[in-house]
This record gives sequence, structure tokens and C-alpha cells, in this order.
Amino acid sequence: MKHGKPDQSGSILLWSVIAIAILSVFAAEAVRLVSAKYQNALQTASWQEALLASESGIDLGIMELRKSLYPAPNNAWSGWNNIPGDGVTAYSLTAIPNAGMDGTPMTIEVNVDAPAQLIDPNNGWQYYRLRATGTMPLTGPARVSDTREDAQLRRLSLRWERFTSGVLSAHPLSAPQVSRHVEAIVRPVSSFDQAMMSVGLIDLTNQNIVIDSYDSRDPAKSTSGLFDSAKRQSNGDIATDGQLIDAGNAHIYGDVATNAGVVSGAANITGSERTDFYEDPIPIGAPSWSLYNLNPSAVTNTTTLTASGTSGSSASRYKVSSIDLSSSQTLTLAGAADGSTTYIEIYVTGDISVKGNGQIVLQPGVKAKIYFVGNVNIAGNGMLNVNNQPLDLQLFGIQPAPGSSSSNQVTLGGNGQIIAAVYAPNHDVTVNGGGTDGHVFGSIVGKSVKMTGVTNLHYDEALGSAGFINDYKIVSWFEDNR
Repeated sequence: MKHGKPDQSGSILLWSVIAIAILSVFAAEAVRLVSAKYQNALQTASWQEALLASESGIDLGIMELRKSLYPAPNNAWSGWNNIPGDGVTAYSLTAIPNAGMDGTPMTIEVNVDAPAQLIDPNNGWQYYRLRATGTMPLTGPARVSDTREDAQLRRLSLRWERFTSGVLSAHPLSAPQVSRHVEAIVRPVSSFDQAMMSVGLIDLTNQNIVIDSYDSRDPAKSTSGLFDSAKRQSNGDIATDGQLIDAGNAHIYGDVATNAGVVSGAANITGSERTDFYEDPIPIGAPSWSLYNLNPSAVTNTTTLTASGTSGSSASRYKVSSIDLSSSQTLTLAGAADGSTTYIEIYVTGDISVKGNGQIVLQPGVKAKIYFVGNVNIAGNGMLNVNNQPLDLQLFGIQPAPGSSSSNQVTLGGNGQIIAAVYAPNHDVTVNGGGTDGHVFGSIVGKSVKMTGVTNLHYDEALGSAGFINDYKIVSWFEDNR
């Protein structure tokens, strides 16, 4: 009997089907794992991008607040529904493409308000609350990734919205998204927030120069409101938006900061040295008073200008073309006979020059603000502040007209004493020390600042909550993770 060879084709086909099935299972599992990891990575990236969007919203709010500080027209709050303040909330909704996510548009919702409980009782300055929600769409199915811990860390809006379009008012979604909500409180920053600030170079030319601080409000940090070397404080900070501070081995009791620059001659600096500083000084616009005293039109001889008991009244405002004093001529800023508080503002459209024994005298109780367009040259003891408080005598340099190429100067000098706060970010400021000593009590802001000879700058920390608001800084920040 003859036996034939078994037919092996059916067996081969069966094994092929089994092999293909096994490989298909492996491929499906690989695809599932890769898809899950991809979804996890995408959700992680979107989660981080949503935080960046919300933080950008805080930046947008601060930018509008800062724009509002500039002289009009400043276009602040353009495109927003309101101007914040007095219980009014400003609102803005912005959608911008995210280059890191292939141009996927992310939404930034910002609310800015001015709560009544966030007003500084000492100076009336308003703190602001900024709340921002950043939202990124999520591609893929409405489900979390395969990693439970990651899902617990993130709060994804897969079917119900958590934040956007009415914070914390959830409603159904047409597509998955991720939202993150940030709240920040910002505080006003004074134009006199530091002992010395310069847009450009700071040049201290003598190792005997001393920069330190005191606090006229605190008896532990001053004596009868005056500087006392035995109570010297170390908040005499100096900073520049530029890249060079030549400290000249001056004794600086405070921090020193540049904009990614260097500090030379830093042997006698007690505080820290930073390279992350930048603060664009708000320019001072020319006063736009509708009413003011018409006489005198200029101060060229001994003159008395009378302060008023009402701040900002036309009776306390004077506009003059220049102040030019020499010999024993004086400009007296006269107040009340009993020394009670009075106010005066002077707008000088030209130069201020006090030479020889000439003098500007601030009488008791008078709080003065002097705005100037041109050059200032005050020699020796040319400025007498009887109150001995820098807050009572503030000097503001006005921004040059557009297209102006003038380079104005502020020169304070002599072997004397100056008690004032100077804010002139468009003027080059020089403090000349004469003889063996010289003292400036206050604060200096200039386009550049130079101190020569033997000069001491004593910063009154009370200035940090006075002057005018120059910026806003974050004092608290948190993310709402509900």
C-alpha cells in the first residue's frame, strides 16, 4: 500500500495567521502605549503653556497699569472694557497663536480691579488685584492619560469648563481644554525708591564718598527725624539701566545693581551686587495748569512766593521763565506764620541758577515741588530746606520736547548741605563735593549721575512711599488649583 506526503500548506497558513495575530497584538499594544505617552506629553505641554498664558495675562495687566502712569495721551486700557478703580473692574480677552504648539491659539482672560481694602493708609496709594486665566485647547479624546499621578496633578477641562468665560462657572465644552488661573497683587513703586538711580552711567569718583540711608519716620533709625551716623542704615541702594557703575571704592551701605553689566571699584560695597535690574523711568510732562499766579514772570532778584494751605490750588502755583539768583539774593518760599502745612508748586520753563551767596529758602511747614525744563546749577548752600526733610522739597526735570537734541544738566555742588529729592531722568546730574565735606539728604534719579570730591548721600527711606508712582511690582502671587 502506497502512502502520500502530508499536505503542509494548511499548517503553514495556520501558523502564518497565528504569527500575524500575535504581531498585530504587539503592534496594537505599541500603538496604544505610544498614543498614551503622546497624549500624556501633549497634555503636560498644554498644562505648562496654559500657565505661561495666565502669567502673560498678569504681565499685560501690569503693562496697562504702567502705561497709565505716562503723561497723556498714553493709550492705557485701550481695548479693555473699563479703567479699574472705585469698585470698577477692567476686563480683557485676548487670543494669540502659540508658536510652540504649531500656532494653536491660546486664550488669555484678564481682570484688574482696585479693592478699597488695598489702599495704603499712609499715602493713599492704590494696590491692584490682577486675575488672569490662560486656556489651551487639547487635541485628542476627552480622557486623561494612563498615568494616574499625572492626572491628579493636572485639572483638565475635558467635558466641563473650570475657569474661562466667567471664572469658576463651569459649563459644557465643545472640545477638551486646559485652563490655569493666577491671581497677583501689585504695589506702587515710588519714583524715589532708591538712593540713586541712573538711566546710564553712575560714576563715583572718590573713595571718601559715602552712600547710606536713614528713616526720618523711625526714631530707631534717625534722631528727631534727622540723619544720625550712629543709626546708619544699609538701604542706600544704587542702580542703573546701563551696564556700568564705577563705584570708585566709595563706601556704599546698600545694594548695587546693573542691567547685565559690571561694577568696578566695588571694594567698599556692603550689600549685594545684582545684574538683573531694569526700570524705565516715567517721564515728567509739563504741568498743564489752567490757572496759576501770573506774577512774577521770572525770578531775578530777591523774591517771596507764598504757599497755600490747599494743595493743587491756583493760589499755590507759579509759572516763571527762569530763576537766576546771585550775591545775597534769595527766593523765599513762604508758608503760614505758625508753621502749619502749606503747599507750593513752581514751573520753571527755562534754567535755574543760584550762584555766590544766592539762596532758595524753604520756610517751615512748606511742601514744595519745582518742575524745570532747562539746566539747574545750584552752588554751595544755595538751597536751604528749613524743615530738614527731603520729602518737603522735590525737584522734577521735565521731558524734552519730541525731536529735541538738547542735553540738559543738573549740577548741585559746594561744601554745603542739600536736603531734597531730585527726579530728572532726562538730565545729566552731577553732585560736586567741595572742600572736605558735603552732604545730600534725599534721593537722585538722572540720565547719568556723577559724584565728585567728598560728598555724602544719605537716603531717607521715607521717600520710598512718596513722590509719585513710577512702577508696579508684584507683592503676592498664587495659582488657584480648585
